[in-house]
Amino acid sequence: MNKNSILALLLGLGIIIFPEVALAHIKWFVAFDISDPPKSLIYWISNTYIIGLFILSVWGVSIASLVDSYWCRKFGKFTYISDFFSSYEDVSLNIARIGTGVFFVGIWLVGGVILTPELLTDNEYIPFIQLLIAISVLFKKTLVISGMGILVLYGIALYEYGLFHLLDYLTLVGLATYLILSSIKYNRFTYYRFPILYGTLIFAFLWSAIEKLAFPQWFYPFLEKNPVITMGFDNDFFLASAAFIEFTLFFLLLMGKNSVIIFALLANIVIISGNIYFGKMDAIGHFPVNFILLIMMIKGSLPVKIWCFDHSCKHYLSTPLVALSYILTLIIILSLYYGIHWLLY
Repeated sequence: MNKNSILALLLGLGIIIFPEVALAHIKWFVAFDISDPPKSLIYWISNTYIIGLFILSVWGVSIASLVDSYWCRKFGKFTYISDFFSSYEDVSLNIARIGTGVFFVGIWLVGGVILTPELLTDNEYIPFIQLLIAISVLFKKTLVISGMGILVLYGIALYEYGLFHLLDYLTLVGLATYLILSSIKYNRFTYYRFPILYGTLIFAFLWSAIEKLAFPQWFYPFLEKNPVITMGFDNDFFLASAAFIEFTLFFLLLMGKNSVIIFALLANIVIISGNIYFGKMDAIGHFPVNFILLIMMIKGSLPVKIWCFDHSCKHYLSTPLVALSYILTLIIILSLYYGIHWLLY
């Protein structure tokens, strides 16, 4: 193993010292141009440390899957948290309602934004929509209004900023869909509200991970102002490491059985620790992610098949299949990111 590969291993194990960078949303803190050409993948492949990071991440998800499958088969589905809250009526929905209300009151108070700190607007009607969303979560029957309101705001942002930009915030579409489906008592699609909520959040962070490889130039000014974050490593090496950490963490949320609870907790800790470093805007922008991850911690894995993973304890994948699934997921998200950017810009 060469020097760069050893550095990749050390950073992969030691990044938790500054975990917030891996999940930081750089668009909230620096100027950027979405139409910039992304960094060539050939550039990254030509760097030997990428091989080390790739091997480390494949090894990590394989080991995590083996441990998770053993835990699931040996002890069954971990339901202690969900059982604890079982006496409360639909605790997950109540968390989503409270979280949505707090979030939209927060961005209403900030003012001049549509959905997140960097989606700026001078539209005078948007604050009224934000307040309507916050008020509508007070009653279960009006959750459909909250959900539709979020989709209206997403549509406005989509019109003003474009599809590629708004794919960063697909989590909010998942939240809106969850609220709408939860408001309808008899609905055969209600079963899919949690898979949609989980799936959109996971996709958004897989997408965000690729951003660190495609547009490292957006991160350079921030890293130059805060050199302590890189721990003395080269900027490109550090960003590539952060990209693999983020991608691997949320892939583990995609494939996890019992371990979903642990990885959702870990992701929440990482994001909250970032709030301490990046401040109020980061806390407000990531708040929907925080309460959705809290729902995932309580709810745990879903009794559905996502991608090629069956989350029931009766099924498990061999290590080669887990590794192959990780590689395929990485290729698909990379292809979508670069392909959509090429088509639009």
